[in-house]
Parts: sequence; C-alpha cells; structure tokens
Amino acid sequence: MKTLHTICAVLALGIASGLAGAADYIVVRSTEAAIAKGTALVAGTRVALPAGATVTLVSPGGEVVTLKGSSAGAQVPGVAKPGDSASATALAALVIKPPPRRSFGAMRGSEKCPSVAALKTLEQILAASGEKGCASISQAALEAYVDQAAVVAPDAPATEP
Repeated sequence: MKTLHTICAVLALGIASGLAGAADYIVVRSTEAAIAKGTALVAGTRVALPAGATVTLVSPGGEVVTLKGSSAGAQVPGVAKPGDSASATALAALVIKPPPRRSFGAMRGSEKCPSVAALKTLEQILAASGEKGCASISQAALEAYVDQAAVVAPDAPATEP
C-alpha cells in the first residue's frame, strides 16, 4: 500500500513538473473566472479573455505582464526573461497555496523568515516560500512584487523591479 502511495505521489509530481516546465508564465491574478490563479500559459498562445477582463502573469524569470481582454481575446507575449521549470513549479505552488489558517498562540519557525520588504526579487520570494512557516510572508511579498511592477509600467510588460 505504501508503494502505491509513493507511485501516485511521484506521478502527480511528474505531471505538475511537466505542466510548469512547459509554462512560460503563471497566472497570479485574474478577473476572469475561467482563468484560475496558478494556471500555466505558454508564450504566443491566445487566451479567451473577454473585453474588460484582465490577467496578470509572471514568468519564472520574474517578468510581470498584464493582459487586457478584447473580443478577440488576448495573446500571451514572448518571454523576455525565461526561468527554469523548478521556478515555474515553485511559483505555481505559491500562487495556488491557500492562505495559512489563523490560530491562537505563538508561531514557531517564523523568526527565520525575512520581512516582506526584504524580499525584492522573485528568486528571493521563491527561496523564502520553501522555508517552513514563511508561506504567508512569501505570498505577501509576491503581491508587493507584482504591484511594484504594475506601477513601473502600467501599459507595457514590466521587468523585474
């Protein structure tokens, strides 16, 4: 029985790695219900994004792009700063991870987490997300990272801040 669980876990990880490995961008924000956060998108593909809807994407290399919908949808641009499949997998996991549950009492392990302000690059954010107890800080840092990129270039693909 334990072997079956191990095989299933390896298969699930392989499928997730394959999807993220083929991804040029990960959806981090979406106003369109049909395009969920954490969705992997390949550069050059056309996305069914209706007029008025927006989708914000981040490449594993740190590039932030916001697509605006139209009657023809939107085309995912090419990637200026490609990353590796491990970064794509970590980014997707960070985006789709549910917010941590609130509990009463002391939190242990968070003293080793950097502050949100200290996490300035996507690489730093993803590294912190792998530390136990740092998920909520990493998620807040990713939101700040995307917000800063949007301020830098509101109508054009933004580069890593």
